Amino acid sequence: MSEILERLFNSKEEVKLLRLFLNNSDDKYTLSEIAGKVKIKPNNARKEVNNLLKIKFLIQQKKSNQILYRVNKEFLFYNELKKLIFKASPTSSDKIASQVMKLGQTRFVLVSGVFLNSDKGKIDILIVGEHINRTKLKNFLSSVEAEVGKGVNYVCMSTDEFRYRKNMFDKFILNILDAPHKILIDRMKKDI
Repeated sequence: MSEILERLFNSKEEVKLLRLFLNNSDDKYTLSEIAGKVKIKPNNARKEVNNLLKIKFLIQQKKSNQILYRVNKEFLFYNELKKLIFKASPTSSDKIASQVMKLGQTRFVLVSGVFLNSDKGKIDILIVGEHINRTKLKNFLSSVEAEVGKGVNYVCMSTDEFRYRKNMFDKFILNILDAPHKILIDRMKKDI
């Protein structure tokens, strides 16, 4: 569905900016912060911000020699746009699964929260496995956050730790499994 939004709007970059501002409607950003958060070139960020300023989706403010941008909650289509953006999944399950498989010996991956357009989960992604490369994990999460437009809460643990905590009825693990979720990778079916 994300591709539909990209076709409805001018560009992929604009959709990323919409997600950033709609997911963080009380926050203000400089142009360089915007470019960094959505991982686009500063010139492209400037162009997209200017387009969003023209239609009054964004408001700019000056604060101590900086120009800050925030979403205009009075924008004519604010509520409708927010519903539309949240309805479209920010990134596909297949894409997430294939990227996570490259991190190490992945045994189990569960997504919740932002990936299901829900605020009911405490985490957005649970990764269980061995030899998970932390640098690759950090890069993966950074790229996902740029797509989603907000921080992604994650948990990464070994298979033994997950089994132990689940078998001990660990409240944190049970809350994750009880919240709305989708299992992307399950190489431990008999353990879950």
